[in-house]
Amino acid sequence: MTLQSVLTLRLAFGVWASITVSYGIAWQLSFIAPIFTAIFLLLPGWIGWIMAAQLVRRLIYSLLLGLLISEVLLRVPLVCVPIYGLLLFWIYYNDTPSAPPFSTMFMTIGITIVPMLGLSGVGFSHFISMALLFNFCVGLVGAWLFHLLIPNSLAAQLPEAASKKPEPPPLPGKEERIEQALASTMVALTAVVIFFSFNLMSYAFAMIQICFMVGAPNASSSLAAMKANALACCIGGLAIILVFNLLVAVPTYLFLMAICLLVLLFFASQIYAGGPHAGAFTSGLTTFLVLLGTSTMVGKLASTNFYIRIALILFAGLFAVSGLILANHFITSRKKKRNRASSAITV
Repeated sequence: MTLQSVLTLRLAFGVWASITVSYGIAWQLSFIAPIFTAIFLLLPGWIGWIMAAQLVRRLIYSLLLGLLISEVLLRVPLVCVPIYGLLLFWIYYNDTPSAPPFSTMFMTIGITIVPMLGLSGVGFSHFISMALLFNFCVGLVGAWLFHLLIPNSLAAQLPEAASKKPEPPPLPGKEERIEQALASTMVALTAVVIFFSFNLMSYAFAMIQICFMVGAPNASSSLAAMKANALACCIGGLAIILVFNLLVAVPTYLFLMAICLLVLLFFASQIYAGGPHAGAFTSGLTTFLVLLGTSTMVGKLASTNFYIRIALILFAGLFAVSGLILANHFITSRKKKRNRASSAITV
């Protein structure tokens, strides 16, 4: 068996098992667990319990900060906005290759989604925090279990290929990291202030996408992220529309599990086929899982969710790209003025 086959089977059956358990028991926000499972199964190997514990700690810290913002700081905007700025700057500045994988994503979710959903009612932020943490741990354990059941060692690998490890990319200088983090913070903070000021809870997905996209170092990277996310949303959206219409014809749990397994095998095979659209299918898988959870709720339509999500991704991409262009222009102009002033003083 090749390594591609091992990775394909582990991802497909691992996520399918998570869907089977979470949708069968149906605990609070159970559809989130397969998303976390997929995120960790997409990694080439198990991250190890030490790094897993670091991720859990970071998520707990971000959830606690989210609760603090929701319960106390939202009432004092003049204090809340600067604290949000400091938190976002710290997250973007520490987004380095040495950080645990996806730590920026999880920390951003904690400090934005929890306060935003906390606006819905008293105690709702606590419910969201507990549900996110529980589903995160379920997804983490599920990924570990399938890395254990279907390890990479099942594949026949060449000794030189197995021992070859990719070198981490070089870390930018401190000044460059500060400038990148500052530009990202300016755009993300603007989005957070706008969404919270107008209580745009129904469109919080766009706010999260903006915070993720501005983590890229420049506007062109965010534009590429917007295009990739839009393509991924189309792939995942078309898949969920097909599944949703089949479920309307045969609305049973067993049929849902059967059709999900076929879809997951298709996605996994495309992800590890190594084609030009492998990355789009990777993001398309998480889009499919998100839409699967929201579309199977009572009174929801898959096609409606699909079109709304496409619109939100396009808006988030345009906001992130234009925001980064303005922020980088502002930082560059300020830097030039500072250099001219220092040169004048030297002369």
